[in-house]
Amino acid sequence: MHARTLAVVVAALAAPLAMGGNIVFFTDHQLFTEYNQLAGKSMKGMEDFEESSAGPGEKHPFPNPLQYGVPRPTFPNGINSTNLIIQTNITPGPNPPTLNPSGDDRALWVNGAGFIGSNSIKVGTDEFLYNRFSSLDLIFTSHDKTGIGLEVSTYAGFNAGHGGFDMAIYDQIGNIIGTYHVDPAPPEPNKSFFGVWSATPIGRVNIWGIFAVPQPFAVDNIEMWVPAPGAGALLAMGGLLAARRRRR
Repeated sequence: MHARTLAVVVAALAAPLAMGGNIVFFTDHQLFTEYNQLAGKSMKGMEDFEESSAGPGEKHPFPNPLQYGVPRPTFPNGINSTNLIIQTNITPGPNPPTLNPSGDDRALWVNGAGFIGSNSIKVGTDEFLYNRFSSLDLIFTSHDKTGIGLEVSTYAGFNAGHGGFDMAIYDQIGNIIGTYHVDPAPPEPNKSFFGVWSATPIGRVNIWGIFAVPQPFAVDNIEMWVPAPGAGALLAMGGLLAARRRRR
């Protein structure tokens, strides 16, 4: 889609967006980026885990959660992103209604480039070691994220019956505002891109990997987009409407 077409789409959606009722999903990274830019958003940050000291071919497990200021193996100061929490969710199935992290010592892992074909440092689930299905929760704490993009991947030999990923998007008070299915891609070094553009601030993204048996998967390059200066009224409207829905 050309920039001119994108501009027309954004203009056509302008009125519904003011009511906080729109959410748009993407599997094309370039289109996601252009759409956010044309909608007046800017990328506030990207978590690529490159602050980790994980060496080539290494894997380091650790407990929930992974966040800024909480030391974890190869993350002496936690991750660089100050408004992102990553943890597993052991509620079976997609779209878990609440946070449900395990207390196990090996809930998450970080791997170095070269680990089972991976071409970068990334963070994934280790709950399969307990023969347990789990999903990943990405929790956004700053109440301003209206665009999220990420890469999700599996590993060779660990994608039995892989049927893709189910994504659930939640607002800041825990309501599901959208769901989307991402088709499976071959294992690392291949990845599936997922992006979401929302009029309502995003509080959480849940990623459920569809497998025949418990298997690991990982995320990387988590992009966080916010309204550019001057778009504050739209953000405020989305938050007010979310609160109104909750009161009802």
